[in-house]
Amino acid sequence: MPEEPEDPQDTAEQEEQATGLSYGEPFDSGFALAEQHQLTPDLPAALAVYAELLTVAESFEDSPDVQLLRGHLLSDIGTVQLAATDLPGAALSIGRSLDLVRGIASVPMGPNGRRLWLEVLLKTLLARVELLRRTGQFDEAQEVMDEATGLLSEFDDPEGLRTAEVGLSRVHLLMDRSAWGAAEELASALLTDAPPAGPYLLDCLGVVCASTVRFEQAEDYFARAEEAYLALGHHAGRQQVLSHRAYAALQAGDLDRAEELYAEAAEIFERQGQAEDLAVCEQARAAIAAHRGDAVGAAALTASSLARFQQVGAAVAAADTMLLGARHAYERGDIEEMKRLAQGARDVYQERGVYERCAQVDLMLARTLEDNLNRTDHGVHERASIANALSLALPAALTLEAARYDFATAHARSQWLQLADEAMQLVFRLALRSNDQGLIFELVEHRCAGASLALSRTSTASKATVFPDAAMKTYAPDYAPDGGAPLALGGIAAEAAASVGLRVAPPPKIVMSAEAGGRTALQEYVQAAEFRYHRRIVSEEEVPFCPPTI
Repeated sequence: MPEEPEDPQDTAEQEEQATGLSYGEPFDSGFALAEQHQLTPDLPAALAVYAELLTVAESFEDSPDVQLLRGHLLSDIGTVQLAATDLPGAALSIGRSLDLVRGIASVPMGPNGRRLWLEVLLKTLLARVELLRRTGQFDEAQEVMDEATGLLSEFDDPEGLRTAEVGLSRVHLLMDRSAWGAAEELASALLTDAPPAGPYLLDCLGVVCASTVRFEQAEDYFARAEEAYLALGHHAGRQQVLSHRAYAALQAGDLDRAEELYAEAAEIFERQGQAEDLAVCEQARAAIAAHRGDAVGAAALTASSLARFQQVGAAVAAADTMLLGARHAYERGDIEEMKRLAQGARDVYQERGVYERCAQVDLMLARTLEDNLNRTDHGVHERASIANALSLALPAALTLEAARYDFATAHARSQWLQLADEAMQLVFRLALRSNDQGLIFELVEHRCAGASLALSRTSTASKATVFPDAAMKTYAPDYAPDGGAPLALGGIAAEAAASVGLRVAPPPKIVMSAEAGGRTALQEYVQAAEFRYHRRIVSEEEVPFCPPTI
């Protein structure tokens, strides 16, 4: 059973009851009671109900029907364990459920029985996706997501409820990979086509906007999500909105409001035993304490957050806390500890394929090198120190700048570019400090090349669009008509007016030499960025640089 009654999957359970797809008593009333406990939320009470039902189910003689019932109960138990941040327990329950449900795949079933089997299998696969993404296993989560997507063709789903459920899970996975543009586009499409998933999608869109510096839009989405949750009596959803509002306030620099909201959320999560959510609050409060000069308080909150994340197996979240700890270590002058924590975080990001965060670690290390250059006389080693800082900063800055290719609207791209510009400003400072005129010239040429606009062919009617390719974040897809080169803006004004949006394509390679196969602008740095962070920086198109006229 899903956690929330307004979830598309729960609507499916109600449909099952209406068509006689039930297990009989005490199971039907037990499922309903457990769902009410989840709404409160009272997760221990829900687990107790499911455990009692499972005991009854395990007393029955084994048969395909009994196996499906047990698989269904274990799937629901795993879902509650996920909500309670018992990730190891959830892994066991979900694994057992999948074994049971998959084990009867070849058993002859009537139409109703097949539909119930499909519902349970889809629900359990999506629970496994959530488990994998929360433990930072994003590639594995994508594989299970693809398996779940493959089931959609077997559903009679006129209202798009299953599509919405799978789509929401994809949105979460894209957000975990920091694929903000793709997540926003998919969530917006689903919001139009799948009202039952509305509160969840509104909350997701609020987080996306807060993460891309669009705070007024974020608050609008959060307000709409809270209103929808309130109308449904969904208290657990409202609590998540509270935490996300705190995140938006922190991103906006309103530390007083962020601290107040995080403290309120932390009290709720601690009372309910939600360790992972509590760790998120502690991580944010540590950042606030550090900003206010409370080194002792920041260190204590960081240590507590890290311990909780490690305990539940949330690897990427733990790496985020390690990165925060690295910043604190640098501020107190412990360079070796800073390097150890930063490298530990980067190793996790690299292993999990979260390449933008790898870039952010490298930028942090470059900033510390610049800061050290400002504080210390490096003497004869200064040139090498600047080169080391540039080797970290420039590929990372190019990567963050290129992330705007993900966004289909000019406003979103503009807001993201404000974030990326800070990284590029660091690069220019280092380049000027190096007094490398060739590098400065190439930087200017690359920046002036800009990026071309390409017509988006997105359409919410297409399943291929609703569920973007797994590699979408790694390399921006070609959105030009007929698979051709990106179009110039002038030739598509009328058609663009009816399109979903205009995308940005990578800028061309700037050829710096008249010789065939000659050097292109920032060549070694572009190659390093594409290799390290798995993102296209320039297109295959080549254009000559414009020499100054005399």
